[in-house]
Amino acid sequence: MAGNLCISSLLQRARVPAGIAAVALLLSTACAQVFIVGRERPQGIPDFKPTSVVLEEKPITSGTRQQLIASFAAEQGFAVRQLPMGTPGLVLHANGSLNFGEHGDYYDSLVRKGVSAKPGDRLAITNFRIEGKTIVFDFNGGPDRKHKYLRHLSIGTGEYTNPVVQDDGVPPSGSRLILTFDKYVPDLSPDDLRLLIQPVLNFSTKTPIQTYTDTLPPKLKQAILDHQALVGMNRKMVTYALGSPEQKVREKDGNMPYEEWIYGSTPKPVQFVRFNGDRVIRIETAMNGRTPTIRTKDETDGYLGTHDIRTIAEGDAVASANGERSPGPAPTLRRPGEAAPASAMQPVHNPTDPVTPSPLPSPPGQQILD
Repeated sequence: MAGNLCISSLLQRARVPAGIAAVALLLSTACAQVFIVGRERPQGIPDFKPTSVVLEEKPITSGTRQQLIASFAAEQGFAVRQLPMGTPGLVLHANGSLNFGEHGDYYDSLVRKGVSAKPGDRLAITNFRIEGKTIVFDFNGGPDRKHKYLRHLSIGTGEYTNPVVQDDGVPPSGSRLILTFDKYVPDLSPDDLRLLIQPVLNFSTKTPIQTYTDTLPPKLKQAILDHQALVGMNRKMVTYALGSPEQKVREKDGNMPYEEWIYGSTPKPVQFVRFNGDRVIRIETAMNGRTPTIRTKDETDGYLGTHDIRTIAEGDAVASANGERSPGPAPTLRRPGEAAPASAMQPVHNPTDPVTPSPLPSPPGQQILD
């Protein structure tokens, strides 16, 4: 209103005719009604509260690094808040703020990039790595396309070219979380790391690993939760215990085919888990400067049936001294003690003397000439 009064007084001082002044005042009133539209904060997202985890004053050790990789390589959790798609991903400062990238606004990224996961959605950690002073989590495939650079290359001459890798054209829909520290990644326990990323990922709800291990004997359950493979485990157990292997090799030991899953790389410890079918038959652990340790004896206490067991049912023949069993009698409707009727089938007797067969008679109307 004050702006309109100022415009009216200026028009009067300039001795503008009343009709023109009225039109100018009307236009100024219409132009003054300007709405500024801003992005509203998405609904259903809890307020961010920084964590307060006590961190060690020393950098992470190689043993702790391997423990974290084994603990989170195949882990799953549930989203606490909406996660945006695309790179560079969310940056969570340890015991600090949450941004998109280094300076991008978290709520603005949800509008610009799109939502990859909603609160309560299941998130699978498909890639886990420790780089410099950061720990990177990729959820549900991550935000990058597979073969990020090779998908743009083709091989051939002239018009006859073929791409190096096939691109299915499906854009990635995963997300990324970068946990960053001030100086270096400290010596963390898996529980401490879970607490640090709790504003984004919640592990308190029972995961598929916990649901599956609850059905196993205590020894196998504890081995999987401790991320240890045992001779006698199946592929599902090893995947839950160690995650997906970095390399798979298929070979033959004589006439027996096998598949070997390889975890780790030198100079760190390397573990070779050998499968015959769906069962682990050999585990070899190699370290630089040490003799490899090889385990081939079943360590599951026969849980998956390492021995053939046969239950003797009623009516089965008792085994003889050498373990053989003769077949039992055929079922019958005769009463006990009733004699079997005479069978029309008679035993076959082979002749002792050779018999000369009689010549065949000639067909009717034909004469055999000597």
